[in-house]
Amino acid sequence: MSGIEQYDRNNLYFVYPSNWSIDESEMETPEGTVQLSNGGGAFWLLKKYPFGTNPDDVARSVIKIMQQEYDDIEIDRFDKIVFDKNITGFEMTFFYLDLMNSAQVLCFEQDGIMYAVFWQTGNQLIILPEEDAPTDRVLEAITLSLLKGEPAA
Repeated sequence: MSGIEQYDRNNLYFVYPSNWSIDESEMETPEGTVQLSNGGGAFWLLKKYPFGTNPDDVARSVIKIMQQEYDDIEIDRFDKIVFDKNITGFEMTFFYLDLMNSAQVLCFEQDGIMYAVFWQTGNQLIILPEEDAPTDRVLEAITLSLLKGEPAA
């Protein structure tokens, strides 16, 4: 069973498993990023964009890259409100290395900054020995904790 770490910097808050690695070396730049990875191929990436960036354009640019990379990718668009944030994004499923992979891109605005979250995993139905839940559920939980926000005391 893994513990939980908290990211509480740069006006952002989210929780993630303590056995995942984090790279926030570029977060201080205007289009900074924070990336989490589990060492098993799954990753979660948060990227910030300047105010006024069109979230649909960002999400569609990710889709275009994924379509160039993977054949027979299934894509489902969603628009929803989560914790008072307007979310636009896409869920994707595709086969790679004989595994069903899942990915998601979602965009939202907070404090005058547009953020995009992109995550991908190929073992979403497998619970790894060091995890408490399937990887796609872990990635969804990280994303929900970001959207909910809070601490910063």
